[in-house]
Amino acid sequence: MSRNMTIDGLSIPYEKIKTVGGQLSTAQVGHHFELKIRASVKKPGRVASLLGDQKIEIPSLQWNERIEWFEYQPNAGQWDFVGEVSKDMYRHNPASNTFKIWHSNKFYIATDASNNPPSNLRVLKTDDAAKEWISNNGFSWDISIRDVPAMGVRGGTGGGGGDSLAVGDSRRRVIYFDLGFAGQENRVRLVQILETMNGKATICHLIRGEIQKATVDHELNLERWRFQLASGHR
Repeated sequence: MSRNMTIDGLSIPYEKIKTVGGQLSTAQVGHHFELKIRASVKKPGRVASLLGDQKIEIPSLQWNERIEWFEYQPNAGQWDFVGEVSKDMYRHNPASNTFKIWHSNKFYIATDASNNPPSNLRVLKTDDAAKEWISNNGFSWDISIRDVPAMGVRGGTGGGGGDSLAVGDSRRRVIYFDLGFAGQENRVRLVQILETMNGKATICHLIRGEIQKATVDHELNLERWRFQLASGHR
């Protein structure tokens, strides 16, 4: 009889969000953030313990991103929508550096001191060993997935979503994140808006929570976010 890993909590800790680059950046502009996952495996009952079954059913991580691209048309003095890319990034590339902890070390991270493991879990050195201990004893612990979505301020750069659909020194990229696990209602959503004009960052904004496309695209909001970056208020 296999055990089930349950997800008891999902969040984006505000204090873990960092802005990189800015109006004086010569390379990239973007953010660092973490998805904090609270995972649990219940201690097995007597029958399961006697059977010695070590299998743990793991829920399927979903890291959905819808990436929209815009480019500035100087002759018309306006921003044009170029296109979008939608992907489950974990399904697309589960072994990427972003997902390394979840993909390969989700049990080993339970041995970290930040999770207050008992001494006989703390001393284990591999993911398989930690998984076996947790299967036999049960445990609850935190797992963090760190993402660093950024955009070059000049030219076109590739990333997890593939090649840029807008290339050049004046473009805008908007990512709508929808993060969680298959079959579970608890989701984390956020929106990142990055924009450059003539090789200079003009918007670097991250919003936690769900927000409508019409709100993101509204010119008054875009102007407000441009002012915030220019004035140093992000």
